[in-house]
Amino acid sequence: MAITPSSPNEQERLAALQSYQILDTEAEKDYDDLTTLASAICQVPIALISFVDDERQWFKSHHGLAASETPVEQSFCAHAIASTHDIMIVEDAHKDDRFKDNPLVTGEPNITFYAGIPLVNEDGYSLGTLCVIDPKPKILSTQQLNALRIVAKQVMDKLELRRKLQTLEGANHSLKSSQQQITQLNTHLKFNDARTRSLIQQAPVAIIVFRGEDLFIEAVNPPMLTLLGKQGDILNKPLLEAIPELNGQEPYKLLYSVLKTGNPVYGYDTAVKLKRNGVEETGYYNFSYSPLIEDGEITGVIDMAVDVTEQVRVRKKIERTEESLRMAVDAADSGTYSMNTRTFEFYASPRLKELFGFNRDEDMSYEACMACIREDYRLTVQTLTEASLYQGERFELEYPVIGYHDGEERWLRGLGTVQPDSHGTDVFFTGIITDITERKEDDQRKSDFIGMVSHELKTPLTSMSGYVQMLLRIAGKDGHSAMIPILEKASKQVSKMTTMINGFLNVSRLESGKIHVDRQRFDIKDLIKEAEEESISTIATHRVIFKPVETSYVDADRDKIGQVISNFLSNAVKYSAPDTTIHVACITLDGYVQVSVTDSGMGINSRDIEKLFDRYYRVEGSEMVSISGFGIGLYLCAEIIKRHNGNIWVESEKDKGSTFYFNLPLA
Repeated sequence: MAITPSSPNEQERLAALQSYQILDTEAEKDYDDLTTLASAICQVPIALISFVDDERQWFKSHHGLAASETPVEQSFCAHAIASTHDIMIVEDAHKDDRFKDNPLVTGEPNITFYAGIPLVNEDGYSLGTLCVIDPKPKILSTQQLNALRIVAKQVMDKLELRRKLQTLEGANHSLKSSQQQITQLNTHLKFNDARTRSLIQQAPVAIIVFRGEDLFIEAVNPPMLTLLGKQGDILNKPLLEAIPELNGQEPYKLLYSVLKTGNPVYGYDTAVKLKRNGVEETGYYNFSYSPLIEDGEITGVIDMAVDVTEQVRVRKKIERTEESLRMAVDAADSGTYSMNTRTFEFYASPRLKELFGFNRDEDMSYEACMACIREDYRLTVQTLTEASLYQGERFELEYPVIGYHDGEERWLRGLGTVQPDSHGTDVFFTGIITDITERKEDDQRKSDFIGMVSHELKTPLTSMSGYVQMLLRIAGKDGHSAMIPILEKASKQVSKMTTMINGFLNVSRLESGKIHVDRQRFDIKDLIKEAEEESISTIATHRVIFKPVETSYVDADRDKIGQVISNFLSNAVKYSAPDTTIHVACITLDGYVQVSVTDSGMGINSRDIEKLFDRYYRVEGSEMVSISGFGIGLYLCAEIIKRHNGNIWVESEKDKGSTFYFNLPLA
């Protein structure tokens, strides 16, 4: 369902939204920074600040999305603001009856995961949402959800401050207009001048007129009585008799300064304690004190004031929220940065300076930052940064740095985007950087341990394989036919174990940089032919059909690409029932050669597809119990293809089979 005018309180909600005068305004850096932060916190490519009116959802900030609005009928956010919960989460839109046919799900931006927090104003109206979106299924942690709520709160606080400031600007404009009447008042003001009193009474801002050393209240208008929380009986009384709580406060002292010097005084966001309805409270005011001059003598003071208490409380609230955000970033061991893409002026937070080995209080330029990146990663970081600066692409990378002062190596994860400022005159490259050194070290320790254990297991396993082969030959010669099938099964199990151990060794070598790609120019048609011939002799349980292949030359490591094809085939056999058909195809498409292997097996759940090529990831389920493996084959395939500047992916439907693909650039 979409929000419609017939929904309860919808007209009031729309009126509340219009009162903020936010729709169709220019982009503002403050809001764009918050969507960048939300994207980084939730590790998603898209974050939006969305406002929903009767026809559309309009994006004040659209991080990672080109569109600035969509029809309300397609809006996820319309559902979120109608919800009674403080956050609406859709883990997989393809499985949600509300959204599975939504054009934003079936087409760009391919929404799968959605989390939206309603932006609720002080009167309880939901104006829109802060939402995060991912084209893949996702589950947010409690910490991510809490941090997202903090960001949403800051969005609403900034929105409230924006409205208060607009109101204040209007009041200040009235104040300036009234100040223009001061000259006229100074010329004509007399105690029983009815015309002057009328001017004061009709003024749109709060005005009070004091006369003499005792500051008798000679005139006061209704806005000032409301501001002071007083009745009209204060007229013709000395100031301290009418408002005794002002005694000793700075604004009271300044009145005498104007009386003595004749110089006007202006105050902004000034704290004043006033007693209203018997209760003393502190408010904040902008005011101007102008001398009342008659016949060349200073006879009193004209005070004009504007109550800005709401604005100052909202601003302080935002400052507290921003401090909470800073604390959240610090708790995540993260630093932030911002760079003007025109002037290349670079700002780094104190924590970010520490991550690069600088002192918290010393300057760190963009050039110094790049110089700390380890040399073998520096060009990659520069390339991705330039792609962000000049093509608007999202920066996301893990890379090592060498500390400027301490020389320590740290691994960092950087996220960044380019956004215009609120005036549209400058563009900034902003982002967040997190220390992932501990995770990287843990990964390396695991890899080293696995490599060591695998290496130690390989020698006895090689001996065991030799013994089994020897026993097979002896059994054949001595006529022990009953032993041959048992020994053949043992040989097959040893072979499986050898393959797994070699896989672990390859992972260890891959991550330590000891696996090299030996490129050569060859025709992939010949490699596919070899795979076909091998399948004939090794695959007896399935029908394997190889489609015709055209001559296609690539520059690649022949053995490693063959390993990928072999892995695809063995997985197709492993995960599909006997006597089913496996199809192998190789075509050229858009400057790439594309290889695919299709089976009619159990298929893969959508939640597993995005993790399928991760190291050690295995699909869980009762049907998987009898299938051996440690989840390293596809990880190795992905790393091999990545090192060839290719792509690897899978298309699958549960219980209907899967198609695994990879492509390589044509030579």
